[in-house]
Amino acid sequence: LTILPGTGKSADVGTDAESVVVVGHCCESGDLMTPLPGEPESLGERELRTAAIGDICVMDGSGAYCSGMSTKNYNSFPEAPEVLVDADGKPHVIRTRQSLKQIYQNEETVNGLGNK
Repeated sequence: LTILPGTGKSADVGTDAESVVVVGHCCESGDLMTPLPGEPESLGERELRTAAIGDICVMDGSGAYCSGMSTKNYNSFPEAPEVLVDADGKPHVIRTRQSLKQIYQNEETVNGLGNK
């Protein structure tokens, strides 16, 4: 796991660090990104750069958080953007974040059910 500044500027990385447990957004048992070594169900702390709102958490191996295994729109959570880093270390956005309009575009209102 790597924490990058939301500004995208390497000068903003900083040196402060903190001990944290990293979990996913779904609060499911498999959402633990920092288990104890050899114990996938046990919480483990990692020393990471202190994060601020808007920073980016990079997971090199994301398991079910990758697009091919994601539960599309689970709890109305948008599809995450995806970034490919080429051999020269240059990032390329290969999937943009899904908009709120895209999440709800296929939903229909049923007349007479809670529409008072």
